[in-house]
Amino acid sequence: MIPFIKKSASFHALVLRWSRFFLWAFLFTTSAQAAVWKPLHSIEKEWLVYQSSWNSFLPYIPSQHYAYHSKSIQLSNREYYQAYLTIKPKETYHLFIDGAFQRKLEKGELIRFSLDSLLKEHHKEQVIATFYSSTLEGLPGELSIDKKFDQVIAQNREVQLFLNRASGVYTHFFTLGFLAILAFLGLLFAGFNRYFQVYFRFSDWVNWESKENAIVKSPFALANLYVLFILSFLIALMAFYNGITYRSGDAFFVNEENYSTLMPSLWFIFSRTLLAYLIFIIQYFIFQLFANLFKLKSVANLHFFKSIQANIQFFILVFISIGLYAVYRGPAYSIDLEIVSYLLNAYVIIRFVYFTQVFNKVLSVNRLSLYAYLIITEAIVILFGIRELIFPQYT
Repeated sequence: MIPFIKKSASFHALVLRWSRFFLWAFLFTTSAQAAVWKPLHSIEKEWLVYQSSWNSFLPYIPSQHYAYHSKSIQLSNREYYQAYLTIKPKETYHLFIDGAFQRKLEKGELIRFSLDSLLKEHHKEQVIATFYSSTLEGLPGELSIDKKFDQVIAQNREVQLFLNRASGVYTHFFTLGFLAILAFLGLLFAGFNRYFQVYFRFSDWVNWESKENAIVKSPFALANLYVLFILSFLIALMAFYNGITYRSGDAFFVNEENYSTLMPSLWFIFSRTLLAYLIFIIQYFIFQLFANLFKLKSVANLHFFKSIQANIQFFILVFISIGLYAVYRGPAYSIDLEIVSYLLNAYVIIRFVYFTQVFNKVLSVNRLSLYAYLIITEAIVILFGIRELIFPQYT
């Protein structure tokens, strides 16, 4: 019982009348919007004409059969399950099925025949449909094989498949990425504990001097090369994430099958890891070359160490931040990685200012030479090497 409303027969009749109205309105709008017709096949080049001298149907040739008053088409439902023959006659015709009169087709009328019902009615797997008119010239009008789809279900299924596919790629990427980084850092911590402490000592950002001379003077020691590998792997992961997010900048991401399967994705990450690794190795020799050129012989090894130390700390923080934010927002949310590219630019500028100030304090060197050295060794390598590798669409 509803408070303040008296129960009465007229009231129930009114409720029943409005309920029926909304029910029929809902059914009407659902039936009007739920179905969508999509063409499966065009039959423009499959027309036939009957040749009495051959007692068979031959392919329609416009230059020879244009004036024939009957044109035919062979219909079958073996290739098109639950399909319809859609006809829009350009004038009034008579339709025959296997020589027997079927119906009259009015000009401009949109007509659809169920192929399943038509063939079932004639107990055949294929039939010949013939269009006849005493004034027929050329082809009889627009004909196609169509199929009816439930629009709401089809759209929901497409969206669901997209989300499942996208979420699978993103989830697997971040899961495997985080586990791989954790495993690599765990191996560094367990096998090279002193190196782990040195490379992740954040106080070194404000101290140019380093007490770890053995680490600084041996840039190609196994532990240093391993740290360089972890840094290169991080950059490859960021390049892969940028690719699956924007699908631009690399031909690999044009085909979805490439980055949604494991082996091609692993190959992409491996190739980018190797490329980043080579960039950093080349950067070391650039340090040595221009340090000697600008008479900064004692600077190259320490500068390279400081550069790798700052890079691995920076890229780990950036990747973890992107990963946590992407997982929090979900796969349907697209992170604006252009902001991250600007963050990389800001990082390079901060490094440039930092090294300028440090070198001015500890070294007696011409300022112009110092600027040239830092631009070549820092800005060019990072901006036109690493930045291009991660964000090719922004370069």
